[in-house]
Amino acid sequence: MASFRRSLFSRNSSYNVDVRMKTFKSYVDNPDEDENDEEIKKRASSFFQNDLNPHLLPGEKTVTEADSVLCFVPFTEKKQGISGKLFITNFKLTFLTGDRSSYDQQNRRQRNKLIDDGDIPLTNIESIYQVVSGGKRKKLLPNTTVSTLTKYLEIHCKDFRTHVFGFKFTPKDQIKKITNAVIHYAFPSKSWLLYAYEYAKNLQPTGNGTVSNTPLYSNADDWERELNRCGCTKWNVCDVNRGYCVSQSMPERFVLPMNLMSYDELMKAASQFNENRLPAWCYTHTNGASLVRMAEMYAESELADYVGNLKTAIQLADVNKGYPVEMDLTKLCPSLKDVQASYERLKELIFIDSGKDFAVQDISWFSSLEGTKWLTCVSQCLKVACDAAKHLENHTVIIKEPDSRHYCCLISSLVQILLDRHFRTRLGFQSLIQREWVAMGYPFQREGCLVQDSSKSNTEYIPLFLLFLDCVWQLTQQYPSGFAFSETYLVTLWDSVHMGIFETFLFDCCHQRSRYHIDARWQQRLFLPSTWDWNVQFSDDDQSFFNNPLYVMKTNPDVNEALNKAKYLQSSLRSKIPTQELYSYELQNLEGSNLCIDGTKSLKGYRLTPLTGAACMKLWTQCYLRWQTPAQIIGGGNPSQYLQQCVMVEEILCLLHKIEALKKNSAKSANSLARTRSDLVFSMALDTPRTTELLANTYLSSSFPFSSVQRLSREEKSVFTPISLFLEHSTIDYDYSNDDD
Repeated sequence: MASFRRSLFSRNSSYNVDVRMKTFKSYVDNPDEDENDEEIKKRASSFFQNDLNPHLLPGEKTVTEADSVLCFVPFTEKKQGISGKLFITNFKLTFLTGDRSSYDQQNRRQRNKLIDDGDIPLTNIESIYQVVSGGKRKKLLPNTTVSTLTKYLEIHCKDFRTHVFGFKFTPKDQIKKITNAVIHYAFPSKSWLLYAYEYAKNLQPTGNGTVSNTPLYSNADDWERELNRCGCTKWNVCDVNRGYCVSQSMPERFVLPMNLMSYDELMKAASQFNENRLPAWCYTHTNGASLVRMAEMYAESELADYVGNLKTAIQLADVNKGYPVEMDLTKLCPSLKDVQASYERLKELIFIDSGKDFAVQDISWFSSLEGTKWLTCVSQCLKVACDAAKHLENHTVIIKEPDSRHYCCLISSLVQILLDRHFRTRLGFQSLIQREWVAMGYPFQREGCLVQDSSKSNTEYIPLFLLFLDCVWQLTQQYPSGFAFSETYLVTLWDSVHMGIFETFLFDCCHQRSRYHIDARWQQRLFLPSTWDWNVQFSDDDQSFFNNPLYVMKTNPDVNEALNKAKYLQSSLRSKIPTQELYSYELQNLEGSNLCIDGTKSLKGYRLTPLTGAACMKLWTQCYLRWQTPAQIIGGGNPSQYLQQCVMVEEILCLLHKIEALKKNSAKSANSLARTRSDLVFSMALDTPRTTELLANTYLSSSFPFSSVQRLSREEKSVFTPISLFLEHSTIDYDYSNDDD
């Protein structure tokens, strides 16, 4: 959620910079007779700030800076913007303006604790374009030096935002320095040149294997707990890879069938697999069948018998003793090159900041979107996951690909989400990513182009993790009350991948991470925070946007009981419809038409069976289009529904609290009753009183809570306001603090 803090203009910024300059000038040209020079200077300081310096994190240093840089407002054809200073540090590119009126002076915004309003983490930069005099546009490649003067600098970020800076009034020597510094620090050639290494020197250990209750699978206990949760009795935790002596891309501990082979036999069997990656357990279904991931085997040799014994052990671990179903993901899923090409076409559709280009593109939007084939990739992956989940109901399933580090991560994660509701909670979802992606060696550093390999170009970015998050988002749209987290949480997670200081998404494997922790370069043990420790980035209020109000309604015992009573009363009024049939019908409406569940049973453990056809796929607009001003719905979209749902849950909890108070029949006892916390945006628990009022006006947009805009006209300009101002000027104006309970 790096973009929670995006705000270069205040809500009242319909006044341009030159207007504020004229306002200040009127004070200087026509001061009151009683005002002296000190009072005039005091007035001036309220408009402008001269001592501009970026906020620096531990180990962060300023590399260079440029004065009188113009930061342009998107979709204004470079006709609106603000002047300030552009800084390059070893962590970020940051823009600061001396115009104080463009910042929220009441400090009421929700924001990322690590980065400020004008900050762009260098690891979030995907490509850089230079525009010189005459309008010639050129992509700046890693390990290059720019000698020509830059007129405009376009920064394309991995969160799909475009930043454009102009250097019309900047000294020429500063222009060259700032341009070359961006290239050098945004595309490091070695991993130890990443800012994370400097940041880690100043941090202390944060825990022993768990962060915010999320297991990191760095010890045997985490694996044992997951085996016990799944009820596994035929598998056990193996430390055959201790010291990474078998495979450097696998964790030191993982799960294999019980009573498998001797250590020597396992070593011989491992030599027959790509990167020595032995088949590893992923998940065991309630019927005893298991999901296993496996790398591609080399050509047959005299050691093939050991591989056969390994497969036999996997078969015997299935209580049904059926022969495992093998699924070759290289044939079933889109190729990585297809995903890369699709992503590049999607970027061409998204990375625009011109109103004219948007208008031209809008004419053929649907055909252009179809031409990217991105939603086709999403559809294919969901279909493969559904097929695997269906097979798993009867047989053990082995999913395989050349290195078992790409699609095995994606498909195994989706299968577990489809079959197990635990992974639809925040804790379960985070533990799933930690186990199937981080621990099992998905190469985040390499595929995310955090470090530039001389043999690759920056365009070889493989967005497989984004593809996974998109698949999960599609599931949340088909099952809106089936997930404990919101789409804002998924977008925030995607942004956190590119922050560049969390160990979760910084390395290619556990071995690389362990070498970093004990790097002899500084003769000390280094630590980095985990992404799952959200308190490092956001306050509790910010994190409330991660929670899904519909899931709270379904799982909160008090709310659920109230809804069941309401359904019962409603069904009694509909005498023509049998109660059982009515309940089943309403349950289908609540969760979608494809629930594999008897309406009389608990929702616990039900399997999701989503529609996977390409026609059922949607574009994840909050992620991809949140920065496209003309595409935003003012006062509407999913965020508007989300906030109203939050209010609805709070109303139910408030009414339930009043009912309990009336039952006690005493004001004194009512005051002693603790109201149930929902942990939603408008949580009205008595121990956390409301501090602000919700007014009647709205600047809420469909990109909430990442950006807010106002429709552009000749008199209006783009408005980027802090998140708390959206709430204070939303149409949701009911104030529970005035309730008499």
